[in-house]
Amino acid sequence: MTDIPGLLKTIYLGDRACKSVKINGWTSSVAIEVDCISRVRGAEWSFYTDEDLEGGFLVFEGVSSIEFQPPGLMPNDYFGDFRAEPSSLPGRWRVIFEISSIQGGCVEIAIDAAGMHLQDSTGAKVS
Repeated sequence: MTDIPGLLKTIYLGDRACKSVKINGWTSSVAIEVDCISRVRGAEWSFYTDEDLEGGFLVFEGVSSIEFQPPGLMPNDYFGDFRAEPSSLPGRWRVIFEISSIQGGCVEIAIDAAGMHLQDSTGAKVS
């Protein structure tokens, strides 16, 4: 199982926008496309850009559920808080993102997943 909380600590999404949320039921995966994902390689981000993933993806594997609250708003603006907490399902994490909507308000996306990785804009996995 991927250390999802550990991986989340290595990414920076401040002032970054959600471009799309792609749900693949056949592969039980969810990919969140971000305009730019930066990596945190110290205690803080410190404007480090050498490993930026322009048009990158946060990819969740072994997804058993995804929820959008409130229903109806499109998650299509800036990221707010995000975190991982133990899921009620064994061997999984519940990852929660708060994403603004240009329609006004904020959408909370909760994903129960067994694993996570990053992808660049070409679809290649990034460590």
